[in-house]
Amino acid sequence: MFHKIVDVLKEVFWIKPSRKKPKTARRKSAKRPAVKKKALRPKPKKKGTVPLKKRGQSPFSEKPAAAKPVKPRPAPKAAVKGAKSSARAIDPSLTEVGNITHYFDRIKVCVVQVTFGTVLIGDKLTVLGPKTKFIQKVWSMQIESEDVKVAKKGQLIGLKVDKVVSVGDKVYK
Repeated sequence: MFHKIVDVLKEVFWIKPSRKKPKTARRKSAKRPAVKKKALRPKPKKKGTVPLKKRGQSPFSEKPAAAKPVKPRPAPKAAVKGAKSSARAIDPSLTEVGNITHYFDRIKVCVVQVTFGTVLIGDKLTVLGPKTKFIQKVWSMQIESEDVKVAKKGQLIGLKVDKVVSVGDKVYK
């Protein structure tokens, strides 16, 4: 009876129950034979070890270890020499519109400084750089957080891009 009252009080006052396991009747079991553990033998020390004379030399030979032949590296491939020359390779009628000054990778937006001409919503822009080369249509363009339809020379615009660009890439129209 006393235990029931204590249990009710514990529930009411949110007292954690004790973690003691209730006692149960133990079964008597037959004793198991003790297992003998093998004694660990210490590893024997190697006698007659010879200290290394030079790095890379085998302790058992007087000759130094043979060095692996070094293969010459191939010359690196030429990067995009000039943005205009590679732009001309894509389309000869492309004209430079501006260059990228910033890139925000989380929202995939780049800041473009317009240096020549104008940029309109719906234009196909080509972005060229040492690591980037793609064509994209302008879907969203902002100037100081306001949507615009036209950007003129000298303005900084924010463009939503589909791929990663880097600072210094050139933008062509």
